Amino acid sequence: MVKPSYRCLYNHEMLILFTSQTPWQPYCEPVGDEQVRRYVRELEGTQVDALMCCPTAWRAVLWPSEVDPRWETEDVERVEPPRQCDLKYYEKAYWRVREYMLQGKDPVRLTRDTARAQGLAFFFSYRMNDHHYLWNETCPTHDRFWRGHPEFRLGSGAGAHFNYQHREVRDYYLALLTELCTRYAPDGLELDFMRSPVYFPRGSESEGRDVMTGFVRRVRKMLDETAGERGRLPLCVRVPHTLERALKAGLDVEAWAHEGLVDMVNISPFFRSTPEVAVEQFREHLPADTAVYAELHFITQQGRNPVHGFTNNYLQKTTVEQYETLAFEFWERGADGLSFFNFAYCRDHSFGEPRRLEFPGVEPPFDMLRTICDRDALAGRPKHYVIGAGFDLLPRPIRPDVPAELEFLVHANVSDGGPHETAALRIETAEPCWRVPFEVELNGCALEHSNYVGELFVPFTREGLPAARNVEHFIVPLGLLRHGKNHARVSTKNRAPARL
Repeated sequence: MVKPSYRCLYNHEMLILFTSQTPWQPYCEPVGDEQVRRYVRELEGTQVDALMCCPTAWRAVLWPSEVDPRWETEDVERVEPPRQCDLKYYEKAYWRVREYMLQGKDPVRLTRDTARAQGLAFFFSYRMNDHHYLWNETCPTHDRFWRGHPEFRLGSGAGAHFNYQHREVRDYYLALLTELCTRYAPDGLELDFMRSPVYFPRGSESEGRDVMTGFVRRVRKMLDETAGERGRLPLCVRVPHTLERALKAGLDVEAWAHEGLVDMVNISPFFRSTPEVAVEQFREHLPADTAVYAELHFITQQGRNPVHGFTNNYLQKTTVEQYETLAFEFWERGADGLSFFNFAYCRDHSFGEPRRLEFPGVEPPFDMLRTICDRDALAGRPKHYVIGAGFDLLPRPIRPDVPAELEFLVHANVSDGGPHETAALRIETAEPCWRVPFEVELNGCALEHSNYVGELFVPFTREGLPAARNVEHFIVPLGLLRHGKNHARVSTKNRAPARL
């Protein structure tokens, strides 16, 4: 098996064609072919070399499918409600998708042809258990198979994912994948197990591992059969950020790799950029000819405060400095490549929601992708390390005389004569910092408080930024930082507990 040589994967969820407003496609006009083409062409000149095309709008197929012929059987007499009606988000998306698809369009083929015309490899990235709007039985983007078979679900409401213990479920997904690979002859296939990583009844995930391994075997066989004379096509899997998390979901990634079923493993933190992606663990336990990719996302933190009562997609966006820092770290830690997910979702994709007028969206930082695989270029750029809440390190409680301690990695050159001149450590707390004064040590040395107020770097947008009262800064002498593991200790002698 030859190790795939792709360096930069770019997930292109085709739903965004219909939910976003772009410089060439305003909301007031129907979606056209130029929107489809430009979402690929804007990658020209970047170091992206593989387009990971998600060919669905949540659960609705975006190609003329015989497995799920929804557009051939759609009720063409249905009339779209007036635009001034109080439609839900998914309804607004559905009507734009419907208008385009009922013209007999094939955005998947157009996307593939555009990608290949500019030298990009074309992969399918299929969501193996998409969770969007499962709580709503009447959501118009649900597929007919899900609607017609409640007996194959794990539960009800938001937990109504498909149960992969049912062979009918596995057969259905294999049929969709076979149709895509036969009709469009992609350069590879990704099984997206992160949308959503729930496949078996709680408590039976260990028994489910053999079931899922059998399914991956069938996908590998199908891919080999449909490839024909093109030879072996790479099979990629998008999986949780540690092997343990994958196993808990019934996904035995290590077994798949050692059996030669998969060629590429895309390690995903699900929805946020974080350094807590176990690149070293996957690299150690997987065969040397399995390519390991570390995933980056368009946000670092979900919203902290409501925006005039509206919190949907209120997100702190990943900055250029944060993207480049993570990319540099992942290269230094042994990743074979990078993967970008939802990169373009910093654009306006709220259908002009009036409560979000303060945050209208910004254009994605495509210029950054021109050097994102150049380790030497990244080494000299400013570094902004961010550890957010929700994974293994944070949040941490801080109680009187019981400090919070954590380790973090820094591979930047912090030696004398290096490219960096100053450093600061910033902590954010759930409680106002002035109520709980902190003392911070880095690698055993006490740090001096800084009077600096604001963000360390110019933020990408104002959206989701913390209040100044919840942030404290400390001066870090460059000589204190170590190449590799660093240890921070945050303590307080205040009687009130806090949360870091």
